Amino acid sequence: MSVDYSDLGIRIKRRREELRMSQAELASRAELSTQHISNVENARSKIGLDKLVTISNVLECSVDELLCGSMRTGGRSVYNDEVAGIIDDFSDTEMRILPEFLRNYSYIYKLLKQNVDESREE
Repeated sequence: MSVDYSDLGIRIKRRREELRMSQAELASRAELSTQHISNVENARSKIGLDKLVTISNVLECSVDELLCGSMRTGGRSVYNDEVAGIIDDFSDTEMRILPEFLRNYSYIYKLLKQNVDESREE
């Protein structure tokens, strides 16, 4: 198994934003450069365990909260968390129509993708 640094970066960024913390503030408190924080959040740099522990302490969360879902097990957990965060604020009516909306969206997406694929073959 390997660490998905993209998912890890997304989780770090999400937690930082939950705390209304800038990259500069996180960098300062973790004694890292702002550029390094940006690179980690955008998966342009890998991060060592010691620095990850420091970041988790600054972000007031556990290392496994940041790593959770970043091991290759399907790759959807970060997106599932994001969707869950979005629908938390949905009304009952929005929740009732969501499954049908998603089915329609999926159908339209597949048709468009098929059309694009067929156009490329021509």
